[in-house]
Amino acid sequence: MAFLNRRSFLRFTAGAGLGFGLSALPAYARQGISLGQASQGVDYPDVIDLQVQETAIQLGGRSTKALTVNGSVPGPLIRLREGQNISINVTNQLNEDTSIHWHGLILPPGMDGVPGVSFAGIKSGQTFTYQFPIAQSGTYWYHSHSGLQEQQGHFGPIIIDPAEPEPF
Repeated sequence: MAFLNRRSFLRFTAGAGLGFGLSALPAYARQGISLGQASQGVDYPDVIDLQVQETAIQLGGRSTKALTVNGSVPGPLIRLREGQNISINVTNQLNEDTSIHWHGLILPPGMDGVPGVSFAGIKSGQTFTYQFPIAQSGTYWYHSHSGLQEQQGHFGPIIIDPAEPEPF
């Protein structure tokens, strides 16, 4: 019979905690994939398609509804490269207007995604194409600027890799 000492207990709890923590990661983090991949020889996408919809999800053992992007909360990781031009087609499958604001990105007028300020919003059943050059690198996020949609799950991460490798 194995003897339970402090070291064995710590090993067990650390392993169990790590296993549980990894299972709680969003799908894109567990799978190691994204819309665009940062590695040698892999092309960054020129066109991305996003679907905004209401989806039934399980939260804390209960069924509820969330606003999802491509069926997940948070929405899919968008991975781009500084210097590229991107087209992002956003289809609104909600029964109300929606939008996507590209938080922190340097964008041309009309592409910022703030209804009533830079564009009219995306009507139910319609698709809007955001087109802009990627003028910077870093970590950002996208989210709705329509009502309380962001708080209902309409958001996701953006990683923009630099055009040139770091000098150090």
